[in-house]
Amino acid sequence: MTRRIGHETDHRQSLLVERLRRAGLRATRPRLIILDVLERASGHRSIDELMDLLRARGVRLPRATVYNVIRSLVVNGLVMVADTGPGRMLVEPAQSWHHHFVCRQCGAVLDVACVVGAKPCLQPDLPGAEVDEAQVIWRGRCPRCVEKSRLEGGQHDPGADRGARPSGDRTNRGHSDRSDRP
Repeated sequence: MTRRIGHETDHRQSLLVERLRRAGLRATRPRLIILDVLERASGHRSIDELMDLLRARGVRLPRATVYNVIRSLVVNGLVMVADTGPGRMLVEPAQSWHHHFVCRQCGAVLDVACVVGAKPCLQPDLPGAEVDEAQVIWRGRCPRCVEKSRLEGGQHDPGADRGARPSGDRTNRGHSDRSDRP
């Protein structure tokens, strides 16, 4: 069994090396580790969460190194920034171009497929501009919060959520089960 696990790990490592090289990057140890951690963790991760995941693996990298690696992975199309508005930056593996929905009630960040599937998917009415990316952020209440409200028989006051910001570790990996949220 140990050999099989080692073989799977070697195969995964080879795939990551190949992806980095195809993107025009050298397969450095920090790039390999960070890309692997992001892909295994899935979802939208802040740099603090990424640092915690690295520490849990026994990997200690300076914060500046993590930011530099993330920047190079973003520039080369292997990681994307999940633009959810003001606040902490969230990153995720770049599988396909998509947009995001941010729940004002629970803070969940959900992926929304892009109709075009590639960037830029929208063009502004701005003569002479060169657009390389457009991101759409939807805000409102996610399906789970809407259903929870419906089951509780409560009426939702849209004004109560105005200005609410996502917080904590609530992304499309799952919703918070905290019942103390309004």
